[in-house]
Amino acid sequence: MKARLFSARHFQIAVLSLLAGILYLGAHFFVDTFRINRVWMERVEIPSALAFDATTFDFLVDGGAIWPVRDGISVALGHAPCNTLAMRSPETVILASGPAGEDGRKYVRELCESAQGERIREQVANFNQSYRIVSVSDNREASSALKSDQGVACADGVSTARLFVPARCLPNKWEATIAADGRAVQSISTATISQFDYAFLASETESFFGDWKVITPVIDTQTGESGQYRFRTTMTFGDMPVSIRTIGAVRSISVNGTLLKIDPATGPDEVAEAAGVRQLAWMAVYCADDTRSIGHRVRCEGESPRGRPTGTQILLSEPKGRLIDLELLIEPSIRIDRGLRRYLANRQKGMPEIPDQKVSLGFGRIRVACELAGFKVGKSATGEPDTGCDLSWNVPDNQRVESQSEPLTSLALADLPVLDSQGALTQKAFQLGLGGLLGLGTGDSGSVAAALIRTEEGENPTLTLIPDYQEKALAALAQNYTCPKDEEQCERRADLVILDADGDDAGNVLAVASLPQPRTGMSSWDIETLELTASAKSPLAAYAWRNYDLRGTPGSAFKLITALAASQHVLDTGDTALENVLLGNATPLQIADLFGIAATRPSFNGRCKPDYEERDPKKMNALPILGARDRIVFCMGNSASSSGVRSGISHILETGVDSGCGDARIPRAGMCEAIKRSSNLFFAGIAMYLDADKLVDPETGFEHTELVPDLILAREAERFFPAARSAEAISRKSALDILDVNYPATGRGRASPLIVEAGLPVPPGEPRRLRLARGGIGLSVSASPLAMASVAASVATGRIVRPHLVPQAERGPSDDPVEGEPLLVAPPEKQALADRFLRDLRDGMGAVIRKQGGTSRSAFAKIPAELRNAIFAKTGTAPVFNHANAPSDGRYASWLVGYVDPQQGLAGFDQKIAFACRVAFSPSYGGSVCGPIVRDFLLALYEAEK
Repeated sequence: MKARLFSARHFQIAVLSLLAGILYLGAHFFVDTFRINRVWMERVEIPSALAFDATTFDFLVDGGAIWPVRDGISVALGHAPCNTLAMRSPETVILASGPAGEDGRKYVRELCESAQGERIREQVANFNQSYRIVSVSDNREASSALKSDQGVACADGVSTARLFVPARCLPNKWEATIAADGRAVQSISTATISQFDYAFLASETESFFGDWKVITPVIDTQTGESGQYRFRTTMTFGDMPVSIRTIGAVRSISVNGTLLKIDPATGPDEVAEAAGVRQLAWMAVYCADDTRSIGHRVRCEGESPRGRPTGTQILLSEPKGRLIDLELLIEPSIRIDRGLRRYLANRQKGMPEIPDQKVSLGFGRIRVACELAGFKVGKSATGEPDTGCDLSWNVPDNQRVESQSEPLTSLALADLPVLDSQGALTQKAFQLGLGGLLGLGTGDSGSVAAALIRTEEGENPTLTLIPDYQEKALAALAQNYTCPKDEEQCERRADLVILDADGDDAGNVLAVASLPQPRTGMSSWDIETLELTASAKSPLAAYAWRNYDLRGTPGSAFKLITALAASQHVLDTGDTALENVLLGNATPLQIADLFGIAATRPSFNGRCKPDYEERDPKKMNALPILGARDRIVFCMGNSASSSGVRSGISHILETGVDSGCGDARIPRAGMCEAIKRSSNLFFAGIAMYLDADKLVDPETGFEHTELVPDLILAREAERFFPAARSAEAISRKSALDILDVNYPATGRGRASPLIVEAGLPVPPGEPRRLRLARGGIGLSVSASPLAMASVAASVATGRIVRPHLVPQAERGPSDDPVEGEPLLVAPPEKQALADRFLRDLRDGMGAVIRKQGGTSRSAFAKIPAELRNAIFAKTGTAPVFNHANAPSDGRYASWLVGYVDPQQGLAGFDQKIAFACRVAFSPSYGGSVCGPIVRDFLLALYEAEK
């Protein structure tokens, strides 16, 4: 009995153990399968529905159920109608080749009854609508909004808009019908208008435009044609004229049922003067200007604008308080590819046809490739063979499906809401100048806000910005920013970037301020369109870290990099001659001999006849530059005095105690003194000494035109802001490494690199050595304020600093091999020399602010000594326009870059900070323009705590 019980108990234990093992294995299998499925869900390749659509599309095109229609200057798509008759008797439906018949029934049924056919018909409609569109918008709220501190109340009943008007804040109040029969038209209040095609309608000067009313045109599926439309609205006028803009040509305007007659001689100024008093109107029909870049326009009333994007601007005044019914008759804008328009224009001028050349048209999934030779004005055709157009479906065979990161639900900066729950920039954040940094929100394509994602923990990221710094930076710009003749707006732009330059947080962006801010009440569509198509006009162009033109020329501020390149070269090669020059152990005459500096007449402007017999360093004032054929093409010199005289190389000879460069009581001339005096001869000479030979073909003795990858000056610049990295290095970048040169996404979140042009390929005959000499003094160089602030932060910390907008704890390590590397790399036995070089560089920057002859001394002369003694800086001035074509705003890009190294107890500062100021189209030099801006910012921090 006991044996049987024992055996039964063991049997039960064995069974339970077996079940437990099965459950364990099952659980392990389930967990592993779940993990695999999760990975599969996150990234999986599946046959795409669009791939099936592609097969169906080809089937329908081959069967004649979809066909191109060309009228000589444009292309539309037609398809078999899917009406009740088509459902009952598909054989009677007209296809491209005629009645469908029994053989064509399958094409009609596939188009009209299948899910793929429905999707394809939608894409056909999108294709036609993208080329034929009619829309209207107005700023009827501007009169009252500009008088209110709150701006305008948005349609949600909660928000107000004053600084900018987001989408959906002011819904469109126009209604549209087909002009021919009065039928209402399907429309949507917001839609994607081609901002490239209609950029010429974006306004920099007008405020409080509401949403666009975009009409979905009724297209005749047989011919691809559409008629005119009537837009009606009721509005009450204030004491400002109402501005109306349309996509499409306005053919008539009626007020209260009466046709409005417009005097062609009336201009916008007369309408503005009549506002609130009497009825007066101005109207202009514009077409895209094909002879110029995107965003330009020409008047085209009375012309046939078909093919060119067309728009109308109307300015209408009425007596104040008058209520009117307004009606516009608008002809849709019909656009075609810009390249096709140019081809047709050339054909009209008698230029020959281009055989076998095609133009690719498309919107959405459908692509149409048409032979250019088939387009002839007045000649129409239908179907693929006759039109010379091939239709295709734009989708790969397999579509990779990626899991999408959850969008940001909101973003705050301390107690300041930056993005609202819809991802839009708040009015308070815009007022603080964060629009230029973040864009208009997560929906602003290419902006930093759109690039930001949630952290690995699923939280909204935080930003490194300090609201108090941002506010004071914007105030410092505003206090010193003026336009010529007190104009309200001008081309002048000012930027101030502040970085942390202390400890592990070095590189964190503390403030980014830019002026001018957008005009009060600019619509988000205007801002985004200007940003996308005309960056020079955009208030959100990210000028603080993006280079668009010559305004990114840093001038003498770049001499910091030239000095570092020379120092590193000495550490790498043991070049004692250059070492003595940098440390001030060489005489001015020795410097002149090493760099090839010669004497010429006291006053010269790029042209000189060197006198190599003259040995007086005071008169040795020119650095002759040889061109492609070893002839002197230019003579580099120091900045001319008010009388036009250019000083010799001995102008940097000073006593150390007096110059701020060490404590020597004997005269010396070195890197420190050259930084203080901003000597062009010294730094252009360094650039030529280091790299000029690399630009010359050793076989011919003449300059070559190829890329020079080992240019020392360019290599040093790339340590701070590299133009490119390896694919492996880029792959290691965090998705939150915003403002990095090689940020994983594109758009305004990716910073522009530091570029030295001398190393780039040039056309034959281009004097490369002149580029190199100019590069040494920061002229043939491209740099942003963010890049130069990073250089200053690197000098302050003694190691390479990269800028960051998200704290490291959230963005994660970037594994950048250069970030954190010593500023000057030296073996142990040369570390003392590296330290000496860096000390002399910093002393020179201190002398710029504090010593007689410093290029920004006057701007900081009257601030408290304890604050002044903590500032280290380098000025920069780049003449980006000559006198002949200089705008009235100014011909310079003026800079001041540097850092603050506070002694313990300095009010307002508990850390090192770096700064970079740049004013473009400036009337004067960096020290006198940017000096007051930086001074007022630092003084505001100092006095706030005092």
